[in-house]
Amino acid sequence: MTTRLTFFIIIFFIILPLKAGETFTVVIDAGHGGGNKGAVHENFEEKELTLQIALKLKTLFAGRSVTAIFTRTTDIELPPKKRAEQIESLKPDLFISLHFNSQSFITTNRGFEIYYPADSLISEPAEMVKYFHRANCSFHYGSVFKELYLDSAIFKIWSLPFNMFTQKHDLLLFDETTVPGLLLEIAYLTSPEDRACIENNEFINDIAKFIFEAVKKSSQEKCY
Repeated sequence: MTTRLTFFIIIFFIILPLKAGETFTVVIDAGHGGGNKGAVHENFEEKELTLQIALKLKTLFAGRSVTAIFTRTTDIELPPKKRAEQIESLKPDLFISLHFNSQSFITTNRGFEIYYPADSLISEPAEMVKYFHRANCSFHYGSVFKELYLDSAIFKIWSLPFNMFTQKHDLLLFDETTVPGLLLEIAYLTSPEDRACIENNEFINDIAKFIFEAVKKSSQEKCY
């Protein structure tokens, strides 16, 4: 065996355990809270629904190989800037911001939506590369979520349609963080069909399970 081949074999077996032993950190951000109720329709409040899902995720992630950190686990008001600062200081592999949608005059809009950060057209080349990489990794993780969603109970059993997967501009949580992130608009509170799902606790359970599985798969297909 040549010295060169021996060298590459040694490097391979050094790097492989390192990759296998890497941890994946996700920040779960339950949107709104406290005096900021978010979308409200009839007896549904966005802040309560996002917190319900976050708490179910906290249980699912307990003791797992993925490290999950939560911006809030109680009904507290947390300004977007504080959330962004917390996420940026933690430098997770991915953050997920949980939300529910609404429309002022339209009740026909419904379904699940995924948003990810837009590319940043700033002047410094090094900064442009950093934000392009963030957008690219966010798209990668968003694609994992989309693929799993179309095979999930949410889509197949609850019949909650997949509505959108696109970049989001002018969102402070994306504008003031440099790590991959996704904003999930889980359903429309103003849609009678979506509300029929939301009011069932098993639907909320299935949403949490779907997000958990999508994060777990994302950790196995980590973007570098």
